[in-house]
Amino acid sequence: MSMQIHRSERNLVLKSRPHPPPAAGVRPARSERTRLELLLAAEKLLALHGLRGVSLRQVVAATQQRNISTVHYHFGSREALVYAICDLRMPAIEKARAARIARFIESPPARALRVRELVHILVEPTAQPVMASRGRSHFRRLLAHSFVSDGMDLRGYIAGRYDLGIQQTADLMRKELPHLSRATFGTRWTLLIRSMTYLLANLETRAELLSWRKAKKMLDGEIDAMATAFAGFFAAPDNCNKDARRRSRAPATRKPTKGDVVQEEKRLGKSIPFLSRISAGRGVAGPSGKTNRKKRIQGRVQTRLEVPVWTDSYA
Repeated sequence: MSMQIHRSERNLVLKSRPHPPPAAGVRPARSERTRLELLLAAEKLLALHGLRGVSLRQVVAATQQRNISTVHYHFGSREALVYAICDLRMPAIEKARAARIARFIESPPARALRVRELVHILVEPTAQPVMASRGRSHFRRLLAHSFVSDGMDLRGYIAGRYDLGIQQTADLMRKELPHLSRATFGTRWTLLIRSMTYLLANLETRAELLSWRKAKKMLDGEIDAMATAFAGFFAAPDNCNKDARRRSRAPATRKPTKGDVVQEEKRLGKSIPFLSRISAGRGVAGPSGKTNRKKRIQGRVQTRLEVPVWTDSYA
């Protein structure tokens, strides 16, 4: 029995075909169906076992095909097979995100709700494969593997092809967060993308074990919670500015004045009549032993008199 295709996936547009059109006598519909079966089988196996944990023979066996040359005919290479899975899934995600962005620009929500809505625009379309397959997809788990795999640059393939909506969302969010420096925003944005990928992979796994009614309720609730949590994450103060302020407010020292010396003499209850002259750099005449003793006293008092100087300036 061949790989079962969910009804939501029957009309998927298949792109990036490296092979020529089917030869005479081969029905195009059957060729496209075989290609789709290979893609879905590869997507599932790669999601469950990792980008380097599956052989092409396993993919062929999962579709009940007889010859491994079928994969080479449709895709040309292992990397092209994985990239074709992205071509299968990403256009629908980009289309859904573009529609949400257009609605946001045309009718933006209240300012206090904009960051949360933008996080929603980023997260919700990304779950589109899970929703479209009614909780039976594997694409989110495959993408999660790409973050820990050093053998295939899947993120590099997506960048420039299917990240326009992500870039537009980032630009819109940056305008709503003027308190964040560019570096801090970049760090938090990267953490958002990675966290979103892992969380959606987990949701995809859990949805597979539930009925669609329960899975849909879980997905809606947790995606909404993710939007709320990450909105708070971005609203937090800029750590870089905070660290700069702490550095600028660190206590500095200045050379003790004559008044400081007098106050120190009173505090110590000692009479050092020559100390003010030494602190002014004029020195004291007399035997070398007495002068050296006075310098030692001066050093001790100056150490005591390191006066903190605080500033409110920002770096």
